[in-house]
Amino acid sequence: MPRETWSGIFRKEGEHWTVGYGDRAFRLKDTRGFTYLAHLLRHPGTEFHVLDLVGGMADGGEDEPKPRMPRGDHELQKAGINITGLGAAGEMLDVGLRGRDRRAGSASDRARQSVAKTIKSVMERIAQSDAALGDLFSRCIKTGTFCSYQPDPDFPIVWEFAATDAGSPKPTEQPAAIGSPAPHTDHPQAAPAVLPVSPFLMAERTAFVGRESEGSAIRAAIDRARTGHGSIVMLWDGPGVGKTRLAMEMAEYASSRGFRCSVGRCYERDEPHPYLPFAEIIESNLAQAASLDDYRRQMGPYAAELAQIAPSLRRIFTDLPKPLELPPAQQRVYLFQSMAEAMAGSARARPCMYLLEDLHWADESTLALLIYLAHRIAQIPAVIIGTYRSQYSENSPSLVRTLEELIRMGVRPQRLGGLSKDAVAQMLHRLSQREAPESLVSLIYQESQGYPFFVEEVYRHLLEEGKVFDEGGQFRTDIEIAESDVPENVRLIIDRRLERLDDGEKRALAAAAVIGRSFSFQLLNAISHIDVDELFNVIEKALQMGVIVPSAEGPETPFTFAHELVRQTLVAGISVPRKEQLHASVAAAIEQLYPHAMNERAGEVASHLIKAGSFADEQKLVRI
Repeated sequence: MPRETWSGIFRKEGEHWTVGYGDRAFRLKDTRGFTYLAHLLRHPGTEFHVLDLVGGMADGGEDEPKPRMPRGDHELQKAGINITGLGAAGEMLDVGLRGRDRRAGSASDRARQSVAKTIKSVMERIAQSDAALGDLFSRCIKTGTFCSYQPDPDFPIVWEFAATDAGSPKPTEQPAAIGSPAPHTDHPQAAPAVLPVSPFLMAERTAFVGRESEGSAIRAAIDRARTGHGSIVMLWDGPGVGKTRLAMEMAEYASSRGFRCSVGRCYERDEPHPYLPFAEIIESNLAQAASLDDYRRQMGPYAAELAQIAPSLRRIFTDLPKPLELPPAQQRVYLFQSMAEAMAGSARARPCMYLLEDLHWADESTLALLIYLAHRIAQIPAVIIGTYRSQYSENSPSLVRTLEELIRMGVRPQRLGGLSKDAVAQMLHRLSQREAPESLVSLIYQESQGYPFFVEEVYRHLLEEGKVFDEGGQFRTDIEIAESDVPENVRLIIDRRLERLDDGEKRALAAAAVIGRSFSFQLLNAISHIDVDELFNVIEKALQMGVIVPSAEGPETPFTFAHELVRQTLVAGISVPRKEQLHASVAAAIEQLYPHAMNERAGEVASHLIKAGSFADEQKLVRI
């Protein structure tokens, strides 16, 4: 006799979550841990790396129906290809490498501790309201470097997440009570093919705002592709700017125009895997096929070559012929030709969009194939969107050469940049469900520089700290952001970026961060105690990485931190005594370097003296 399956609820409603199963439900105030927990519940049995749980918040999205093949799931799993959850746009396939991508240990460890602590806190709050549910989660939620939800087979629960959630069970005419068993069906309806954008998207997606000009240009490219004139679009800038989110929105537009959308991602690895994003695209298309036989027909005469890019195909289609034996140079050209012909054939049957994510981590073979396709896409009804981060390009000669060749072909990479202040106001309006005051908009805009991920994280951090609304539910008028107010998720991502700096370079930039958002080389040299030539090298490297940029404030402060959050993260990494000593040194250096401008800089010196604490008295600095 089959076990009874119960309905549970884990739904966000405004600033609270409704949670429960059985005969009761309760409401708890929103914190980040609920979002993590909801994402794990949506994808039972799937492991998620903590860095991707954290980083995925930048491009989060509502889960949608997962594409299902009428047959083949068992065969896919047996072949070693694991379908993993994606969130907003469907599913993605683990290409069967069985090797998890390697992450920087320190960032991974910090993320592991942060996510585990956050999830544990939420489970403790749930246990206080319902001990049985808390016990269930404590047994079924696994945390660590990889997190997952492993359902209790003796107590199966179908979770409902939102009334508008397409991935939730379809409501009946008379919705079942929360404690009622979920309706059973032997024939689940196949979902439409949708874009597998990222395997680590969160359950909640912020409203899409801004990007009017970029979106208009990409939509025009999609419309041209429908008439047989394909093109390539390259999107770039730093992490958190919304590259993936823009690509997702464009994929939704393309899907509404009848396109088949697929994604492939590059990963940070010590040993890059050749053609990995194209392998993911091939297997993603397999997951969207009506059947294995149908996909076998789609591959046609190019099946053997496609299996060279995605070797796991041979475990599914055991009758594939061996590839032609050719000299290495000819073999590569023939492989590229086969991929191009297969893509063209598929696109002529149905227009296609391919999203290649994180090309700053791409291997040379992947980029070479991209260039080959770029030379032929103008005659194919397809669009390729590539994304990459700016600060990595100078360390990837292959990517630099690829971008140079694309530019010669007429492809102009689009730098996204931060959102406008008006767009930030729209984001805050959607997040708070009311019109945010000008003071809050300006504060968060200055803090985030309009990067959507930073906007959302700073707002949610202030909300969780109780700094946004007063007891009457109205916006506070005295909101301030201290240097210690860098949200943990933002700090993890910025720390990950700063890991390219060695300890000496970090100390120098931390000293610059104590000076302020903008600083001069002369003042930094006076307090950093670093050789001048070495300090020049630090400044040049920070400029190349985009950590600092030329200042618009004039010659007295020629450098400024690209983001206030970067500066605050550097300051947060300094011990309190060291920070106070640096503030005292800055005050003394200003007095020595600018004796004729003390009236104009009196407030600046006074601010550093106040922050210097006991060091100001010990060094007997002159107070202004």
